[in-house]
Amino acid sequence: MGGIIHVVQLQFKPDADPKKIEEILGQLKALKDKCIHPTTKAPYIKSITAGVDNSIEGLQNGYTHMIITVFESVEDRNYYAKSDPAHLAVGAALVPLVKGLQVLDIDA
Repeated sequence: MGGIIHVVQLQFKPDADPKKIEEILGQLKALKDKCIHPTTKAPYIKSITAGVDNSIEGLQNGYTHMIITVFESVEDRNYYAKSDPAHLAVGAALVPLVKGLQVLDIDA
C-alpha cells in the first residue's frame, strides 16, 4: 500500500456543542480537497475518514471521535501537520472544544 496513516483520537469537553462538533468533523473531512500541496498545487491527501466511535469493547477511555488521514509520503504528512494553512485553521477551531487528543502515525 505505501504511505502514512495518521490517526487522531478526540475527547470533547462535556459542554462542547454537538452541532459544533459535527461542523468541525465536516471541516476535517473537507480537508481532502482543501489541502493543496505547495509544489504541485494539487490536493495531496489520499483519504480522510472521520466520525463517532462505535466500538463495543468499552476501551475508549473517554475518546469519542476519530479521524484517519492517509498520505502518500512522510513529507506530505509533515507538511499537513506543521504547515498546511487549511489544516492549521481547522485545528485552531477544534482546540477550544477538546478535552483530550491523541495522535499516532504508522506506515501504511
